Amino acid sequence: MSTHGSSAPERQATPQATNSTKNQTLSEGIKRRAQSLINDRTIDANERTWLRYALEINDPALPELVRRADAGEPIIDDSHLLEVSTEEKINAAG
Repeated sequence: MSTHGSSAPERQATPQATNSTKNQTLSEGIKRRAQSLINDRTIDANERTWLRYALEINDPALPELVRRADAGEPIIDDSHLLEVSTEEKINAAG
């Protein structure tokens, strides 16, 4: 409610028009592709687990994970875990 004394009618905010059908189709397409990748036994089991989890929680990163899997790229870069593990072993031995 406006109390500044203007005689102009108050404007109500209206949401921007979006093409929800297109957005929904994309989302459903990503979900179908993710499910297909989860069922693909040629993909590493750990990577399929990540895809399954992202699909279950509706992770906004799912499209990127699907893109990586389609491109044959690692879905999750866990190379830094090896570095930490090696450092821990060195520190423990020292």
